[in-house]
Amino acid sequence: MKLSNNVFAGIGLLCTFSLFGCGEQEGGTKPVVEMPTFRDADLVAGRGVWQRTCRACHLLGVDGAPAVTDFVQWEDRLRKGKDVLARRVIDGIRGDDGAYRMPPRGGNNRLTDEQVKLAVDYKIASIKALRRQSE
Repeated sequence: MKLSNNVFAGIGLLCTFSLFGCGEQEGGTKPVVEMPTFRDADLVAGRGVWQRTCRACHLLGVDGAPAVTDFVQWEDRLRKGKDVLARRVIDGIRGDDGAYRMPPRGGNNRLTDEQVKLAVDYKIASIKALRRQSE
């Protein structure tokens, strides 16, 4: 089977985004966000899920997704509690027009409810840790 140059270009672009992300800071340089690591086994598992699924949009804030370092945007969300956050990830988030702003399970339908909850726990712990580091 012969693949066209467009297919190879698409694969190359996908690999580039996977390695380096797709957001840029003003001035063309990428901010460095070092996501925290934890010793708790559930947070370790949640980090793995977050890195594979949630990171693409929430590390730097792509397409309106709040970045993990946008603490003001996360205040109200965190106040609602982790159960509400997990339910919104599982069900997806729709805009006023009915279109998904975030697809169910962050676009990864293979994730179980438990995996989503682990990723939410990791994100909550990370936002709190990153906020403490920034103070």
